[in-house]
Amino acid sequence: MSTRERTAAAEMKVAEYARQVGAALIGMPLHDIARACGVSDATVVRFCRRQGYHGLKDYKIALSHREDAECAQPLNGSESLAEIRQRLVSGCVQALYDTGEKLSLSALKAASDAILSSGALDIYAAGGSAPIASYLRHQLIKLGIRASIYSDASSMRLSYAGFTRRDTVMSISVTGETPDVLDALNAARQAGCATICMTAHPESRMARLADTVLIAAGGNFLKDSSYARLSQLAVVDMLFAALHNRKQTEASNHQTDGK
Repeated sequence: MSTRERTAAAEMKVAEYARQVGAALIGMPLHDIARACGVSDATVVRFCRRQGYHGLKDYKIALSHREDAECAQPLNGSESLAEIRQRLVSGCVQALYDTGEKLSLSALKAASDAILSSGALDIYAAGGSAPIASYLRHQLIKLGIRASIYSDASSMRLSYAGFTRRDTVMSISVTGETPDVLDALNAARQAGCATICMTAHPESRMARLADTVLIAAGGNFLKDSSYARLSQLAVVDMLFAALHNRKQTEASNHQTDGK
């Protein structure tokens, strides 16, 4: 086999692997892709360039846009179970990748600071975001952090009277435009509370109101925000891990100071 034939065969391995894994390729480092294909890093880059891209990064960006468009297409009723599974998995992978790209580390730190320094933590969410708020509270309880959840308009309005400047208020909404949650965030700002929001839309009114914005990216599947919900859960766990490490460090420092 000539050098040209060996090169073509190696690149075919990359092409076949890319076809098999789909959007999962987006989150994989160059070396992992090369190892999975049984080729060199240079072969993967050469394959990308032969497809018309500058390199792996550009190839991933194009793949991301393509997967985004495919996931956004509505089901027409003729899809097989295999097609439904592939579309949903691809959409979830894409949402998590986009969240990793768009979620600011400084925002994660600021949210952790606000929660740890707060006198009280109130979480506002409605509809499909309410279970995410419950999961956040569940994770916080593990760390000894108490939080209250408000998910209906009546209890939200009643809670405003208890706001103080030492409190932190967090709102969760995929669109960032949920009226009752927006009202709560606005009332919290007027009371001088620290405010955090989690949304898929950084340009939303909620994001413009909040001191700290946590981006949980993702679109819809069957008219529901399935992809964004997965991203919300991931952001909650990132926040939990950040708070866990902070509390561990503080406990360690306290023990050292006591010696």
